[in-house]
Amino acid sequence: MTVARTIPTSPTTLSGLANVANIEGSDSEDTIPPTSQPSDDPHSESIPHVNGDITRPVHFYTPPRYGSPPRFIVAHSNGTGIKNFGTVPIKVTIRDMRNKEHRFYLGLHSFKPLRHLPPLPYPLDLQDPEIANLVATTTTEIITRHVPSPTKISIFSTDLLKANNPIGLPSPQISHPLQISQTPSSALLLASHHLPPTIASQISSGKLSMRIINIYRPILATSQKLMDHPFYISESYSILDEDLVPIEHVYSDHVGAAYAVKHDEGQRFWYWSDMENTEGFIVQVYDSLFGCDVYGWEAEWLVVKALVVG
Repeated sequence: MTVARTIPTSPTTLSGLANVANIEGSDSEDTIPPTSQPSDDPHSESIPHVNGDITRPVHFYTPPRYGSPPRFIVAHSNGTGIKNFGTVPIKVTIRDMRNKEHRFYLGLHSFKPLRHLPPLPYPLDLQDPEIANLVATTTTEIITRHVPSPTKISIFSTDLLKANNPIGLPSPQISHPLQISQTPSSALLLASHHLPPTIASQISSGKLSMRIINIYRPILATSQKLMDHPFYISESYSILDEDLVPIEHVYSDHVGAAYAVKHDEGQRFWYWSDMENTEGFIVQVYDSLFGCDVYGWEAEWLVVKALVVG
């Protein structure tokens, strides 16, 4: 079984690539080195370019002392709080899927790179009703095209995620633990909150299937490419059940659950170099028939989350 999550807005739960100035080239034979070397000057305004396979520390789960069960107490409305477990950075190879886009399938890998998407306005103002409607319409069209037999699509969250490396501070400043912020039970709780009771009941009993689908798109001007803070993602079947650690999330009004991830040599991670504003990802983070996936990000991204019943 794999696991699901919704995307938190708190930077304490993000995972992904920090400033590419600190990304090392992979030792694999098909590595493509960066086209330019990053400056040692932290005040430099030049943007280092990264492509090809890379090696980067990813933070994996370490258990609490004295054998206590892992727990995260959510103390603030932005999702931050106190935890009794830790993480350890381990360097992993993150492969570049550029020119390999055709190899990925939503049903097999639980993600798929998308090209030739309609461009979104830049900058993106989600408070503008016309833009919000455009995002919702575009997202529904993407899901309808790529998810088999949807009978109901319910968009329940649209967010902008931002990350940067402050000028004057040594890189990387952004390095967050890899985690999956829902268990199957919490995914079904989402269904009860956002879907009609009759549909939620049929999903819970297995009469209907439900997927949680996320759409990720970089926020870029027409002529720009994503040069730094790329999104990375894992192949779902490379994250084994024994690598998942259930974490109790304690809120003021309820107790939720998440999974932290232990490192394993067989885990496979990917990113997409030089992304443009007409490219994006569709990610199946949960399937009530099969399970969920693990992913991470760092950049300014439009993230739309939807429940898809079918």
